[in-house]
Amino acid sequence: MRDRANRAAIAYFALVHAAAVSGLLLPMRASLVALACALYAALHLSTIVGLHRLLSHRAFRCPRWVEYGLVSVAMISGQGSPIAWVATHRRHHAHTDREGDVHSPRRGLWYAHIGWIVDEGSTDPRDPERYCRDLAGDPYYRWLMRWRFAPQVAAVLLAGLALGWGAVPFVFFLPLVCWMHTTYLVNSACHAPRFGSRAFDTRDGSRNVGWVAALTFGEGWHNNHHAFPRAARYGMAPGQHDLAFLFIRALAALGLAWDIQPGPEGRGGARPRPSPYDSSIGL
Repeated sequence: MRDRANRAAIAYFALVHAAAVSGLLLPMRASLVALACALYAALHLSTIVGLHRLLSHRAFRCPRWVEYGLVSVAMISGQGSPIAWVATHRRHHAHTDREGDVHSPRRGLWYAHIGWIVDEGSTDPRDPERYCRDLAGDPYYRWLMRWRFAPQVAAVLLAGLALGWGAVPFVFFLPLVCWMHTTYLVNSACHAPRFGSRAFDTRDGSRNVGWVAALTFGEGWHNNHHAFPRAARYGMAPGQHDLAFLFIRALAALGLAWDIQPGPEGRGGARPRPSPYDSSIGL
């Protein structure tokens, strides 16, 4: 597939990275550090729990308002519409590390990390129809397909008006860029042979990478995920901490999550499925 550079995406990445660097150079207030860390955590949890484990894999169920809340916070990152996000991820599971995978390191570690995002040829406009029919009719998600940057613009305006515009680079763009690259490590480092280890003999190159898991609240236990894609918990062995799963458990304790899908511990020691793509959710 021939690469086609998306100039708008390249310009966007250049701008947000420049803003993040300026956040390190401008005068900084100590009180903003906690806010920056909170945004980093919120972006991870909303993306991991909302877009990935809930929408992409239906690892649990929750009230619609909780779902919309998680997705709305995730959209502050400007990472595209939920429909496109889920379709891309399901395509990745359908063709993991083979022809048709959107972001496999087989095309290079840098391409898997960020190159695929600025390559217009990496995805297919028909992917939502193929992989995401369960979400395509949702009016809010369809609205976000057209106005996907609206949550990010609203968040920047709110931060600027509440904290002063000089605080925005540090409290918003710096944690945003940190979130970007730690998230992208799941696509690059967690599929590269040089990193981590494998607990399950899946038909792909997925790896469990502890330091990525620490940065991404549990997403780095990626071989576990590809072995049991519908499982809500990715940390499946002692010492494999999974903060995102603890968040799901906290929602359940409040009565806001149920039907939490088990991992191998709830399947009688079941072996991983032959195909990591979960076709049991009505696609």
